[in-house]
Amino acid sequence: MAFIPFPDPSAQSDEVKDRLKRLGGLNVTRMMSHNEPLMEAYARLGTTILLKGTLDPLVREAVILRIGQLCGSEYEWHQHVSVARSIGMPDDQIAAIEREDILALPHDQQVALCVAEEIYRDASASEAAMMAATKVFTPAQLVELTIVAGFYIMTAGYLRSLQIEIEDTPPLAIQDIGKD
Repeated sequence: MAFIPFPDPSAQSDEVKDRLKRLGGLNVTRMMSHNEPLMEAYARLGTTILLKGTLDPLVREAVILRIGQLCGSEYEWHQHVSVARSIGMPDDQIAAIEREDILALPHDQQVALCVAEEIYRDASASEAAMMAATKVFTPAQLVELTIVAGFYIMTAGYLRSLQIEIEDTPPLAIQDIGKD
């Protein structure tokens, strides 16, 4: 059970109800609707990361899965396994992340996960990790990679602190995100 109750839908504006519906009615955003401006900003950044990024979506999802795993966020793992599958990530790559066999992943994912793991562990990636990443990613992708890692570390902290449980409904696929 969540640490605090979800907002009462009958007390929410039609605008908030519509936004929650567009965001899939997930508990992550339902709880956040206690603070509507924050929910809007969070959803805008999250949707931008998922739909408008320059990173290969498979790299992005590998990073999100690894961060969810490192942070112990079952919610993040649950939702993003579904997203990863919906963009074509093979089950053997998901399984490799789950068993922490990073060397079984493609090179670009290995490099990205090294950066993400260091950000998780040390609050920043080392110069060596970033130099290796410059050989694989463009400057725009490096910015995105660090933002993705930080965003999902923050999300895991929010989810775990408020004890937000996984929905009974099926997880979202990438094509469901941001739908009107």
